[in-house]
Order: sequence, then C-alpha cells, then structure tokens
Amino acid sequence: MELNQKIEAIANTLLPSFIPKDKAETELCFHFTLPPNSSYKVFFKKDTKSNWQFVGFEEAEH
Repeated sequence: MELNQKIEAIANTLLPSFIPKDKAETELCFHFTLPPNSSYKVFFKKDTKSNWQFVGFEEAEH
C-alpha cells in the first residue's frame, strides 16, 4: 500500500472521533502520528450530501 493510501485509510478510520458537533462546519483537519515518529495533518471537506471526504495531508512538524 502506498503511503498516500495508508494515510487516507488511517485518517478515515480516525475520522469519527473528530467530526465537529456543529453541523454547519464544512471543513476539518486533525493530526496523528505513525510510530516511531512520523506525524501527519489530514484535511477533510464535507460534500453536498454531508459526507466527509478526505482531501489531502501534509507531513506535520514534530
């Protein structure tokens, strides 16, 4: 599995813990770390059907 696919899969698994309580929110981002020391910031946007869609990631500073 490519790194991009791996990060997207992990982000989608973690997503339910980060969904905003405010239903009007249309974007969100959060950080996670893959052992031993790789951290990523992932981005999601809500689509027209109110489903959160992964839009990308960046490597986060430690």
